[in-house]
Order: sequence, then structure tokens, then C-alpha cells
Amino acid sequence: MTKISIEQGAPEQSYSWLRPFLPKKLQPYLRGIRKFWQLRSLKLDEPYKTIFPYTQVSQMRQQNLIRLSMIVNENRINGALVECGVLDGGTAALMAYTAKETSRSIHLFDAWEGLPESTEEDGVAGKKWVGEVVGSPKRVAEIMTKLSISSEKIFIHRGWFEDTFPNVSISEIALLHIDCDFYSPTTLCLSRWYPHISPGGYIQFDDYSAFQGCKQAVDEFLNIHPEIELQVFGTIGQGEAYFIQKPFIDN
Repeated sequence: MTKISIEQGAPEQSYSWLRPFLPKKLQPYLRGIRKFWQLRSLKLDEPYKTIFPYTQVSQMRQQNLIRLSMIVNENRINGALVECGVLDGGTAALMAYTAKETSRSIHLFDAWEGLPESTEEDGVAGKKWVGEVVGSPKRVAEIMTKLSISSEKIFIHRGWFEDTFPNVSISEIALLHIDCDFYSPTTLCLSRWYPHISPGGYIQFDDYSAFQGCKQAVDEFLNIHPEIELQVFGTIGQGEAYFIQKPFIDN
């Protein structure tokens, strides 16, 4: 298993001095404006260019989501595409983009109220993120339309995971993207959905190298599943992607 250390427990916040003065409901739109202006100086291929204002996920992790999505298509791995922690829909749209010509459904879970209460496992640094990172379901719909994703394939499950997970049945999952930062929701995602990952399917973790709570949840999961290897795509320290593949034959 790849070993990394997280000294601060959570990333530093950008514009932390300004956050207390801004209504949280404005975060998605201000974030979109900032990303739009950043895009002017970048040269990105599609679909990365279109989704850039709708995601905070690194380019390397975006590329790996596309790569894994294509692999499950090529290998005919059965199941839906699922994202837990959607924000403004950028990475969900990337996954859906690769499934345009398939019958895969796309299930998206988010409360769109920012991060939930932290726990001891998230450390002191995690507390400042509670209620932050507010996304917008309207912007999710907007980016899906821009990429011509059929609304019939998209299933939105709005609410906290502990409330929505028990009411949703997904028998098979080909690719699961977990982007919920903290220990408790990451643990809940793994316990609820890993049994439904198809053999050969994948789970990518956006926050493994950034939030200590996410890292602890993943490490605990891997400790009880020694048959699973944590894999890395990209250069360490440059927005690398961490992911796992469910064995084709369970040991």
C-alpha cells in the first residue's frame, strides 16, 4: 500500500479572510467566476475545458476518472457510475460523458449544504471546513446540459448520506467516485457501496492526500481488505489520483 503523510490534517482555505462575510449560497457562483477567469490562461482539451469552472478536482484526477470510465466500458464491467460528493457537477459530468453511448445510469449523492460536522478523526484542522464547500444542483444540471448528457440517465439523491443511502438501491456499480473529505462520510460510502462494486470495478478517492479523515477511513478499509491494493495515477505531489480496483475473484 502507498504510504503518505498529512501533516496539517486538512488543506488551507483560499480567501479564508473573506469567507465569514459571504453568504454560503454564493460560493458556487463566485467559485465559477474565479475558475472562468483562470480558464482564460489555460489550454485544455475537451471535455476538460468545458467542465473546468464546475470542479475543484485536479487535472490528474480528472484524467484518471476518464481513464477508469473508459476501462470499465472496454472491459464491459457492469454497473452504474456513482459519485458521492458532487459539488457543481464537473467530475460527475466527466464520468457521464464517457457513458453517453452506454446504458449506464449515473447516481449523484450530495446535500449541497457544505461539509457535515467533523469528527475526532478529522482533526482540529477539519473543523474550519464544516459548512464550507457548498455546491449547486442548478450548476450540476447546467454542466450536464453543456455536455449533452441525457437527463434520463441522471439520478439526483439530495440529502445527507445517512438519510439518502438507505432509500436507494443500486445493484451493481462499475465506478464510484468518493469526494466527501471527512472520515465519517467516507467510511459510510465504503461500507454502503463497496459490496455493490462489480468485480473489476473501481473506486477513486479525491481527498486521500488532503484530508486526514478521508485517509484514515481508506486506510482502515484497506486493512480489513488486504486483497486490495491502493493504486496511484500521476506524480506524487501534483494532484495525483488514488484509487482501488475490486478483485475479479473475491478471496
